Amino acid sequence: MSDGSAGYGTVRIPADVSRPDRVLGPATARQVAIIGGTAAGLWCAWLGVRAWVSPMTFLVPAVFVLVVVGVAISTERDGLSIDRLLVTALRQLRAPRRQVMAPEGVVPPPSFLSTAPNTSSRPPAPLSLPITDLDDTGVIDLGADGAAVVAGASTVNFGLRTADEQDVLLAGFARWLNSLSGPTQITSTNAPADVSSFVGTLRDQAPGLPHPSLGQAAVEHADFLDELAATRVLLARSIHLAMREQGKAAAQRLARRAEDAVSHLAACEIRVSPFGHDAASADLRALLDPSGA
Repeated sequence: MSDGSAGYGTVRIPADVSRPDRVLGPATARQVAIIGGTAAGLWCAWLGVRAWVSPMTFLVPAVFVLVVVGVAISTERDGLSIDRLLVTALRQLRAPRRQVMAPEGVVPPPSFLSTAPNTSSRPPAPLSLPITDLDDTGVIDLGADGAAVVAGASTVNFGLRTADEQDVLLAGFARWLNSLSGPTQITSTNAPADVSSFVGTLRDQAPGLPHPSLGQAAVEHADFLDELAATRVLLARSIHLAMREQGKAAAQRLARRAEDAVSHLAACEIRVSPFGHDAASADLRALLDPSGA
């Protein structure tokens, strides 16, 4: 631990703060249950076949099964164990490939279409979204999962700050994290940026600038943006805060948590803007259809 002149210190914490508790050596309760259940199943299988199979003949495949199960539940990729990834892959294979926006259900096609050539025998499935409603204040109804609000957040150029300024920013952000009373998600999304309107504004306002040099600089900057957009894919990054609550008073608690986020993160020079109905609706449409088609 090293303290700076501002009085704030840094402490090393585990990389995975949500890691499950270990109950038996390095194994979690879930891993112990899976290994124990597998061993119990193999023992029951041995009791059923021991009259016809020698112990060594049964022991080799049994040990192999235990090793495979142990590796599957202890090896992780992207924060998920291999067995959970396999289960997710199986669910993905069984999921319908075509889904449509039809909350009332998909009407089956007429019978004569089922015999037509080049037609799929499996109709599309309704697209199941977790969002059931969006009220006038921007609270998103998630059904059985409660309610949520979404807010936009600005960024801070952390690398150009001095060590003392960085300590102050980190302390303010830590105070907000310590004040959280419910699930909160921070997401960063990148989407193609359209600079044509900005370039047009630059060209229109360049002649009215107070000095000819400023106008010339504005035109040159517009030309630079045009060339940049023609040769590269420009991306716009947006930061979102999503807060979720459950229960009857979820909307009131979410409003209070959004106000707390605005006040706490303002000390870190981060501007937080909770989305109302129109902003949340536009943001959700953009997430579901990034291309705007």
